[in-house]
Amino acid sequence: MVVLAIFWLLFFAAAVSGIRWTLYLFFASLAFGSLAILPVNLTGGTTFLPHTACSALLCVRSFMACRKPHLLIDGLLDYNKLGLLTAFIVYGLMVTYTAPFLFHGAPIMGLNNITRSPLGFGSGNITQPLYLLAAFAITVSIYQLLLQTDTRRMVYQAIFVGGAMAILAGMIDMATAGSGMLAPLRTATYVIMDGDDVGGMRRVIGFNTEASAYGALVLSFGSMIYFMRLGEALGGVYARIQTPMALALIAFTVLSTSSAAFLGLGILGVFAVVANVMALRHPADEKRALIQLLVIGAAGLIVAALVVATPSMFNGAVELVDSLIFKKTSSSSYSERSSWNLVSLEGLVATGGYGVGVGSTRASSWPVAVLSSTGVIGGLLMALFFLRLLTLSLRNASDEIRRVVTGARYSLMVCLVPGAVAGTLVDFGAFNATLFAITTALPTLIPVATRRRRRVARTRVPGGAVVQR
Repeated sequence: MVVLAIFWLLFFAAAVSGIRWTLYLFFASLAFGSLAILPVNLTGGTTFLPHTACSALLCVRSFMACRKPHLLIDGLLDYNKLGLLTAFIVYGLMVTYTAPFLFHGAPIMGLNNITRSPLGFGSGNITQPLYLLAAFAITVSIYQLLLQTDTRRMVYQAIFVGGAMAILAGMIDMATAGSGMLAPLRTATYVIMDGDDVGGMRRVIGFNTEASAYGALVLSFGSMIYFMRLGEALGGVYARIQTPMALALIAFTVLSTSSAAFLGLGILGVFAVVANVMALRHPADEKRALIQLLVIGAAGLIVAALVVATPSMFNGAVELVDSLIFKKTSSSSYSERSSWNLVSLEGLVATGGYGVGVGSTRASSWPVAVLSSTGVIGGLLMALFFLRLLTLSLRNASDEIRRVVTGARYSLMVCLVPGAVAGTLVDFGAFNATLFAITTALPTLIPVATRRRRRVARTRVPGGAVVQR
């Protein structure tokens, strides 16, 4: 109860303070994936996590802080911004509340019994759309905060706060392993997979229920801080801790020993090289990119030399990767989860591509969940939204906007990996919601930023003449 008292004290303190503290609390709350903020005996066994309450508070506070509601409405309707995502949400809800009645009996994979079942309206069609709407509300909230200079910096700072909390969670979990000291933070009704190991290596789960959840958490924060260069945008202490924090988050991703997170790390490594090569085209980033490429290349050569000289040194690492990734496809759990996708796609075919509705079926891949739940049209809307946010022009953008948006695009590809291989529902989560907001909000500021630079470039000389530099 002491933990709950502390949480609610912080919650109400943030509610009556500035929007800054609401943002800090929201991103920090993402690390607490096994804490029930309401006693489960009072909620009928339903678990309400900290980020559920914090996301609601964020939405309320952000709309209260909205100074230009017409820009928010424009963002929700413009296909170059959030318009396609808005259309996806509206269409998905329409399918959800019509498909169970139009195609009653179509094959689905049950959410609770996890068996092949006939389609019918159930509790999942109420709760899961609410989770999807909550993720959409996070996107909209952060979108409108990014349009204002002062709150935009607060969003950047809050991401660092969340990353620091994720690291702290991992450190505390390692320090208290097997002691039961974290029991007050693990009160959810979910199964807590503490103490699992892979190849003799204990899986770090932080304040989450399992290694895969913690791995996705630190991978997402790590990719965002590394690629978006938020420390350079903020300056000061943030610029100094940017790289060490990103490396620490990547290290904890490895310690989670999550197969999905390992795949994400592989994608992160590839995009790290690509991002630095592309950054060589920009004078402001050329030196940093060259140094990082040299470091990556040197590290690769050292590892290659060690593999040739002392291959036995890497036997443990090879066995770990083999058991987590390559042998994963022959496991019974992989076969079971693959069947979820097959049954969900059967339901899609049975409805003629219309979809079975959000919360009707369980898949084991987020793209399959989107397609089977919202149908061909819903999947197309989501695909078009991704295509648009990845191809919006950044011409004439300031160095800050170019770095952050380009980095957010790379981060999005990394953050999608855990969902692509293990996502069961349509809800795209807080990290993707944040990246959706960044990649759509900041490009709208480019014309404004360009005009400001032109005004700064104009100077007056003695005699009152105006010279354009």
